[in-house]
Amino acid sequence: RRWWAERRVDGVLMCDVGTEDRRLDFVADLGLPAVAVGGPIEGARLPAVWHDDAEPCREILGYLHALGHRRIARVAGFAHLLHTGIRDNAYAETAAGLGLESMETFHSDYTGEQGARITRRLLSSAGRPTAVIYDNDVMAVAGLGVAHELGIDVPGQLSIVAWDDSPLCRLTHPALTSLTRDISAYGSQCAEALLSVIGAEPDADRTFSVQCRPAQLSPRASTGPARA
Repeated sequence: RRWWAERRVDGVLMCDVGTEDRRLDFVADLGLPAVAVGGPIEGARLPAVWHDDAEPCREILGYLHALGHRRIARVAGFAHLLHTGIRDNAYAETAAGLGLESMETFHSDYTGEQGARITRRLLSSAGRPTAVIYDNDVMAVAGLGVAHELGIDVPGQLSIVAWDDSPLCRLTHPALTSLTRDISAYGSQCAEALLSVIGAEPDADRTFSVQCRPAQLSPRASTGPARA
């Protein structure tokens, strides 16, 4: 509020949008030009720039199902984030439609430490999953490290998929199958949307929505057929 009152900022990008994010109405009430990074957001009073998080979830599960995987686990991020909830619902609906034996989701804080801890518990359990999906690259790399430590072959005994493709995913052994999206283009679209809001007339519509190209699955060496 003080920054806007003193005109220290011309606009803001609202990242990590939550399912019940009070910042959105607060910023709209201030009249501060802003763009929400993520969505879609029902009833939003701010413009949003977002990816479809549901379609890649369906693509991942369809891909793993075609490889014969029926016991799949997911290590997700913070449960309160909007995109996490969208993914939760998409995975649950798709898993039910495919008739998967199990599709458990474990929420975390996105760190390698928690990713490793959850993976260790999963891989040490009876009826361990044959595939694990991680909601970011850091947790996926940590999970791969745990699999190596436990002597579990990837992809022979365990397949791993990571969201947010990065150089990390291509430098591991084996290289990680990942969801790839053009982060540079996404950032540019967010900046362009914010500049358009900053330059708009006071009575202009500020509730527009920009949907970007969804993440694309990039199969690599960390996924393979489920062992019978």
